[in-house]
Amino acid sequence: MLRAVSAIALAAAGLLSVASALTPNVSWRDELLSQLEPYPARPIGHVLACAAGLGLLALALGVARGNRRAVDGAVILLSIVAVLDAVKGFDYEESLLALALAWMLRSQRKDFQRGAEVRRGLLPGMVAVTAIVLAYAFSVTMQLVTGRSAGLGRALHNGFHGLLSGRFTSTEPSSITLDALVLLGLIAAAVWVVQLLGPGRSIDGHSPADHERAAEILSRHGRDSLAPFALREDKAFYFAADGLLSYRVLHGTAVVAGDPIAPSGRESEVLASFAEHANRQGWSVVLTGAAERHLRSYRQLGFRALHIGNEAWVDPRGFTLEGRRIRKVRQSLHRAERQGWTFELRRGAELTDAEVAGLDRVEQQWRQIHHRLYGFAMTLGHLWRGPEDDCDLYVLATNESGEVRAFLRFVAFERGLSLDVMRRLDEKPNGLLEAMVALALLEAGEGDVEEVSLNFAGFAHVMAAGAALSRSQRVLRWLLGRFHGRFQLERLMNFNEKFDPHWRPRFLVYMGRTALPMAGWRVLQAEAYVPGPRPRPHRSRWRPPSRPAQAVQ
Repeated sequence: MLRAVSAIALAAAGLLSVASALTPNVSWRDELLSQLEPYPARPIGHVLACAAGLGLLALALGVARGNRRAVDGAVILLSIVAVLDAVKGFDYEESLLALALAWMLRSQRKDFQRGAEVRRGLLPGMVAVTAIVLAYAFSVTMQLVTGRSAGLGRALHNGFHGLLSGRFTSTEPSSITLDALVLLGLIAAAVWVVQLLGPGRSIDGHSPADHERAAEILSRHGRDSLAPFALREDKAFYFAADGLLSYRVLHGTAVVAGDPIAPSGRESEVLASFAEHANRQGWSVVLTGAAERHLRSYRQLGFRALHIGNEAWVDPRGFTLEGRRIRKVRQSLHRAERQGWTFELRRGAELTDAEVAGLDRVEQQWRQIHHRLYGFAMTLGHLWRGPEDDCDLYVLATNESGEVRAFLRFVAFERGLSLDVMRRLDEKPNGLLEAMVALALLEAGEGDVEEVSLNFAGFAHVMAAGAALSRSQRVLRWLLGRFHGRFQLERLMNFNEKFDPHWRPRFLVYMGRTALPMAGWRVLQAEAYVPGPRPRPHRSRWRPPSRPAQAVQ
């Protein structure tokens, strides 16, 4: 409520300043000012008051978002407006109102925390001041050199007036130079305001030391199937409450991948701490792929949640290739074997140099065909990580010529495995990937693995045949149907259903109802479904190794 009232009051002050600057002075006040100040001060005051009013309107948007920098800027600009109101027309009522509003904003400054730690805009601010100073110095110099002003005092007076007298039409070199400097100052001032109110910048990726620290936390508290993907190369880390969360900032929105990784029951502490940090940086926060078990604590922090799809997972201890429901997968496996395909299952620590070379060859050829890598919350984006690769499960498919042509990689977490990489170079035989997943499930069922996560099917609860849908969900289903080829919604559902999986709902957690459209768009950018901003890599960021940490001969 405070933000809205303050923003409305500031916008009203801006409009009042502009309106007052564009209307003539009251005659008796104009006569009084003519006896107290030189005539050029009044028209200059009108121009500056109009510009200041426009600045207040721009700052009002930042105040509405709770931006502390906008409040600080508004206090300074309101104080300037109070002086200009007196100079341009002896409008003491408007001066008092501006000062009162400045005092009110200054007294409530502590309640505006957004962007409190942002320190930006120094360079364009310096450029703006330098350009105006140079323009003034140039104008004064030209007054003296050309003899238009007799004496330094008159040159200083006329030089100040000359800053605002350019018409941008004169072809004289001196006028062009003056206009160029003034224009540069105005552009730099506009950039300064935009950067001052903008969110804090962030870098993509993390340092090797942070990667090692995150991997250690993951090994102790990585209970969720999305946890292993926190170590993705382009994610930054935030550490708090003996845990962490991974994120990437896209145009002022911090997209968090999955839930925080922390000791049981402390996940919301990590998120609360990060939300405060993000607010000081001027960022919005959105979580993609959040688990249902944390939603209550997230809502207590002021977040909202939207069901965006289901994750398919299988208990490998009960998986079998027997029975009618699994017959298509069984047939796919037999078909591949008849055509001379063989399969090898390896843990990361068991891979030989020859097998590593085969995996790299498939990966490189696959990347040449697929120029965009989709995924953010449930993919690592690279083949190797480090010592944590040792427990990952690889399924290699070799054709009748003895060449590896497809492989799967399941990354390990506390209770199971998550499917990360699916690569194949040949279109035939049909069902090759399904057969490889089945072999991985059989292998996992022989150990102590409790679950194997297959993948995330976006809006599976909406796209499922026969699902009871509300009116809004029916509209959503129609819209999704128009883009199913881009997001592969139905194909993923059909693939998952072959293994008779359990379904785990996943949620989009966002900060407010009005923030939902932008939060969804930023998630799509992070997942690479739509183009996103150019990344700003960490200078000394951790980079994935070119081979596993341990590959036996």
